[in-house]
Amino acid sequence: MGIKKVLIFGGTHGNEWTGIYLIKKYSSLLKNEFKNLDLNFIHANPEAFVLNKRFKDEDLNRAFEFVEEKRPHSYENLRAKEIKSLILEEECFVIDLHTTTSNLGSTLIVTQDHPLNFILSSGVRDSKIIHSPDPEKKYLVSQSQTGVMIEVGPVAQGVLSAQVLHETLRILRELFTQISVKKPTQKNLEVYEEVEDVYYPQSAGSLDGYIHEGFQGRDFQEISGDYTPFRLFSGEEVKKQTQEILYPIFINEAAYYSSKLAFTMCRKKILNLDASQN
Repeated sequence: MGIKKVLIFGGTHGNEWTGIYLIKKYSSLLKNEFKNLDLNFIHANPEAFVLNKRFKDEDLNRAFEFVEEKRPHSYENLRAKEIKSLILEEECFVIDLHTTTSNLGSTLIVTQDHPLNFILSSGVRDSKIIHSPDPEKKYLVSQSQTGVMIEVGPVAQGVLSAQVLHETLRILRELFTQISVKKPTQKNLEVYEEVEDVYYPQSAGSLDGYIHEGFQGRDFQEISGDYTPFRLFSGEEVKKQTQEILYPIFINEAAYYSSKLAFTMCRKKILNLDASQN
């Protein structure tokens, strides 16, 4: 737990401006505030930012699964190789900054099960913790065993929101403080573990419906039994059913329309942080 080097990536997606402007405009301020840490601020995908698009050739935050392949026409494949090499230089904690168009609020996403990831996350106030297991290590943050994604929303793509920017800065500062202390601030940590992706009604690759007006914005709200997530363009409601209590996240995320992903269901669990240190 003697990690002092921290790599902070902004702009993994080029139309998520919060992380980009945070590393461009606040890195000196944060380095001065946390002189005990070796903070490194990195613009992950500058070519996508110039285009104001999520990516240039392929999604950088899914490209690491294919980092050993040769994709000469993919800028993100080249960038993934460079970023992975940078992460592997020495032991470090990786923070990847993201925003979402969904009503997710302030969240930390843990993709690797290293105890330190949950211990540090426990010290961030008023934030939910998502456990998104990534055995293929496709995400940028998964290139290190220690690290988290920060995900704050809602905010539109290609837009700066004062609230989202300030909230991301708050979370970063609290994470930096925790990295200095490295002790859990609570014994039991509430975590939302991803269990199921739910896709839009569709036929022949085209949408047949949309998120129901009564379901929109209900991220992290408890769902049990029957619920109505969709309305067809005909006006008909589409009902679904759960066999247990679940919690939806990333409802109606704009970036996921290309894959027709409507939302993801999570199961709530409690982690004992004292046990995780043993």
